[in-house]
Amino acid sequence: MSTSPTAEGFKLIFRRPAIAVAEIAWRWSFAAAAWFLVVLFLIAYAESLPVNALDRLLLGTQQPILVLRAIQRIFHGSACRFVEAGTVLAIALTVAWIVLASFGRAATLKPLLEHFGVGSDKPNRGVFSSLLALNSLRAVTTLAAAVGVIGAVLLASSVWASTHISAADATRLCVAVLFLTWLIWDALNWLLSTAAVFVVSDQNGALDAVARTVRLCQELPGPFLAVGTWFGLAHLGAFIAACGFGSTVLGAIGTLPAGPVLLVEFLIFLGYCVVADFLYTARLTAYVAIIHGEETLKSSEPSSAPPRVPSAVDASELILSDVPLPAI
Repeated sequence: MSTSPTAEGFKLIFRRPAIAVAEIAWRWSFAAAAWFLVVLFLIAYAESLPVNALDRLLLGTQQPILVLRAIQRIFHGSACRFVEAGTVLAIALTVAWIVLASFGRAATLKPLLEHFGVGSDKPNRGVFSSLLALNSLRAVTTLAAAVGVIGAVLLASSVWASTHISAADATRLCVAVLFLTWLIWDALNWLLSTAAVFVVSDQNGALDAVARTVRLCQELPGPFLAVGTWFGLAHLGAFIAACGFGSTVLGAIGTLPAGPVLLVEFLIFLGYCVVADFLYTARLTAYVAIIHGEETLKSSEPSSAPPRVPSAVDASELILSDVPLPAI
C-alpha cells in the first residue's frame, strides 16, 4: 500500500472502479426517483388549480396586468395545500434517503475495508442501525441548516427595517450568517459521514463512532487536512472545467439548434457528477487509509529477525565437536 492516503485513494478508483460505480448507482437512483416524484407532485398540483372561463379570458388578452390578475385568482387559496403536500413529500424523500444511504454506505465501505484487510471476518451486528442513526443526524443537521438560511434572511431584513442601515450592509450581514451556517453544516456533515468508517469496521455505535472520529482528527490533523485539500482542489478543477465547457457550448446556441446544445450541456453536467462521485469515493478511501492503513502496514511488514532453521545434523558428531581427535 502507498504511504500517501491521497495516492491510495486515487489508485483505488482506477484499480477497482466498481466501488465508485456502486456509489454512483445508489446516489443516482435516489436522485432520479426524487426528481420523478417532484415532477409528478408539481403536475398534480397544477391540475388541482381551478381555472374558470374568466381566468382563461384574462390570460388570452396577453396584457401583463390582466395576466397577473388571472394568475393571482388561479393560485389564490392553494398555498396551504401546496405546503402540506410538499411537507409530506419532503418527509418521505428524507426517510427514503436515510434508508438508501445506509445501505449504500455499508455496500461501499465493506470492499474498501477488505482492500485494507480490515473487518472482513467480523459479523455485521448493529451496523445498519448505527448507519441509520448517523444518516438521521445528517438529515437533522441539513434541516437545521435550511432553518438557518431562512433565519439569516429574516435577520438581515429585521435589522435593515429596525436600524435603517444601507442595503449593502444588510446584504453583507446576510452573507456572513449564510457563510457561517454553511461552514457549521459542512463540518458536521463531514464528521457524521466519516464516522461511518468506524461503524462498519469496528461495529461501534453512532455516538461512539463520532467520538472516535473527533479523537482521531485531534491526533492526526495533518493527514486529514492534506486529503481534504488535495481532493478539494481536484473537485474545484473539475467544476471549473465543467463550467468552461458548458459556457463554450452555450455560446454556440445562436449558430446551432437549441436541442443539441441543451443535450450537450446535460451530458457535461452528468460528466461532472460522475467525476465528483469518483472523487468522493477516492476521498473516502483516503480516510480509510488514514484510519486503518497504519495497522495494515505494520501487519504486512516482514520481521527483522531472520527465521531460525532447525539443523538436521547431530551435535554429538565429532566433526562438529571441539574435542581434539586422539593421535594415531
